[in-house]
Amino acid sequence: MMIGNTSLTDKEVTTVILDNHKLAATSLTNLILESANNQLRADCYNVLKRTMEHQKQIFDVMSQKGWYQVSNANQQDITQVQQTITQAQQSVNNIVSTL
Repeated sequence: MMIGNTSLTDKEVTTVILDNHKLAATSLTNLILESANNQLRADCYNVLKRTMEHQKQIFDVMSQKGWYQVSNANQQDITQVQQTITQAQQSVNNIVSTL
């Protein structure tokens, strides 16, 4: 792809698209969390879901081409993160139940 006198590779273009999807997901998440209007929240949630699906498709293409490599987490790390998330969810549930 040519932009001005600069040529971008497929990898560079795909990386920009992936980064834009990540930014959109972050922005939509914040919008959902801060919205008082239930219809707006639902609409944004649907857009967020599609954005995340697109991001996964882009990631998969990049991964298959060797453009985005991640190391596999070991089972101990996965278990630790799952426990941390469970504890955080329990803390939030405890706080919410006192409101």
